[in-house]
Amino acid sequence: MSIRYLRLALILAFAAPALEAQQAGGMSHDHPAAKPALDAELAEHFKGIALTDAQIRQVTEIKAKHHAAMEELRRGAADQNAPARKAEVQKHMDAEHAEFMALLTEGQRKVFEANMKEHHAPAPGAKPMPEGMMHGMDHGTKALPAPPTPAPTRRP
Repeated sequence: MSIRYLRLALILAFAAPALEAQQAGGMSHDHPAAKPALDAELAEHFKGIALTDAQIRQVTEIKAKHHAAMEELRRGAADQNAPARKAEVQKHMDAEHAEFMALLTEGQRKVFEANMKEHHAPAPGAKPMPEGMMHGMDHGTKALPAPPTPAPTRRP
């Protein structure tokens, strides 16, 4: 994976001066700004929802922020299946979805929730997720157990 990032960094390093020169002058055309678009994953999440350009930009920024943090967690973890690492990744996924929901209208939220149920549903014929598993976990790791509830005390 680090080779991919290195390649991307090199491409951007060589492309930046050319882009800067182009923007500075020379070839100036009055084209309207490109309409923002969702990537394939976001398009699946927001299928059937007519997002405004502002919502598309915000959704894209939210995803970039959380996915960068999740990638950092993955890179920094010695054990990819460690329950603490998986719990942190799950927190980012939950926060990302909560931020998406905050941007949407009531009608858009209903469609988004339906898309999420469909997206996270097991494939037809697949085994159901074991008890205690969360999205993103492999079958060798369980979610962190809920803290025990104290037993009621009886007084004589």
